[in-house]
Amino acid sequence: MRPEPRSLKPSDISRLRDALHESEARYAALVARAGYGVYRSTPEGQFLDANVVLVRMLGYQTLEDLLALDLAHDVYLDSEERDRLRQRAAKAVVPDWVETRWKRRDGTPVTVRLSVHEVRDDAGAVVWYDGLVEDITERQRHDELLRRSERMASIGTTLAGVAHELNNPLAAIMGFTQLLLKKTWPTEDRAALETINHEAIRSATIVKDLLTLARRRDVGRRAPANINDIVGYIVRTRRYALETAGIACRLELDEALPLVYADRAQLEQVVLNLMSNAEQALRTAIDESRASSGSAEIVIRTRYTGPDVIVEVQDNGPGIPEAARSQIWDPFWTTKNEGEGTGLGLAVVHGIVAEHGGTISLDNQPGGGARFVIRLPVAHDATAVSHVGQAPQPLDVLIVDPGASDLIFIERFLTSRGHAVVNAGSGELAIRLADQTSFDAVVCDARLLSRDGASVAATLRAASGCAHARFVLSAPEPLGADALPPGVENAMLVTRPYDVEELRRLIEGD
Repeated sequence: MRPEPRSLKPSDISRLRDALHESEARYAALVARAGYGVYRSTPEGQFLDANVVLVRMLGYQTLEDLLALDLAHDVYLDSEERDRLRQRAAKAVVPDWVETRWKRRDGTPVTVRLSVHEVRDDAGAVVWYDGLVEDITERQRHDELLRRSERMASIGTTLAGVAHELNNPLAAIMGFTQLLLKKTWPTEDRAALETINHEAIRSATIVKDLLTLARRRDVGRRAPANINDIVGYIVRTRRYALETAGIACRLELDEALPLVYADRAQLEQVVLNLMSNAEQALRTAIDESRASSGSAEIVIRTRYTGPDVIVEVQDNGPGIPEAARSQIWDPFWTTKNEGEGTGLGLAVVHGIVAEHGGTISLDNQPGGGARFVIRLPVAHDATAVSHVGQAPQPLDVLIVDPGASDLIFIERFLTSRGHAVVNAGSGELAIRLADQTSFDAVVCDARLLSRDGASVAATLRAASGCAHARFVLSAPEPLGADALPPGVENAMLVTRPYDVEELRRLIEGD
């Protein structure tokens, strides 16, 4: 005989109810504290429940905000991706992990790892989906940065060697072509010479970019810098060209932005390259009638969050194809037509930002366009905006004055004004530098001679990198015009020890 079932006492029922509540509370606490986002959704794509991790991951304030969303259109970056993942989940015996792209409340894309499990009723119909979500955006960005750094380290030496080997023949081609162009030639011959000169200059620009990409940048040239000043300067130089093309440029700058420790000239190159890419994309869209002149826009924002100063350069052009996202930072990769770009711009930008201790990422906007986001660490002990002592236009200055006793002070003073200063310790080094890069101003000892007895000042004046530079010649005593070396008769003169304000006026030209 089976024993009669024992009836439960009220105290037993109460104890079981308490145990059930305690178990449910432990389960709820475990879900809430999980490192993953956890959710349950209907087959139609409506959230039924979620933990606080998922709410914060997607940038919402409350669970109620999340429950009002439609998964396909409000969460997935590609609304059709949810259906593809549902079909995959239906075929899986055991739930697996897949990577996909979601978006936050503000539209910012995030890369997530997602595992979805179907829950069915007794009839075999799906009643809901249970999902686990991990945000891997930062991990993916760091992994890509590591892979890129390894690739660049492996090719950097080769790039530098190739660039240096190309410099000398290019200098000869450009020099002799420019000499030939001073003569009278038939129209067809002159056109041919101008083509040679133009292509040689373009090649020299590529070589310069290669050297910038390959060489380790000089940390000594860095100083506290105001990102807003850098952005404002570049925008002022490009605004007329943009407006002429029907492209608007809007600034949204945080006026209380802290300073960053940076090489001002290099950050200007970063902003200029990103603006140029946005401009090119918008010009192409206008030409192909995918955007109307007047609606094309570039927006540059600055803001401060936590330890980083953030710069965003955004356009409303066609954006960058998803398949190309992993290639855009590679040297020589470009979407431009042959002859329109070298594919080095974004590689140089990535290298400069990385060597400043920052990161740069690309986000395609849901409504079209691309947004580049730069994060730079704040300069220590420089948490306020500073405009004091900044030059109206930063310059690249070469100093060749081994006999100057106050050179270190002068270098610091010019750097504080926003100039990039290169202190060449010898005439030979200065001449090599002038063959590799260009300068806006040169301060040189008037009587300094190179090893072959030639005037260093005259050699620099003839170098391609100093062709348009302001020349300031220094000496321990005043010099007459007849004492100047041939080839630099029109240079400005200054005596040592330097008068700081006089030297500033000569270099900056005011």
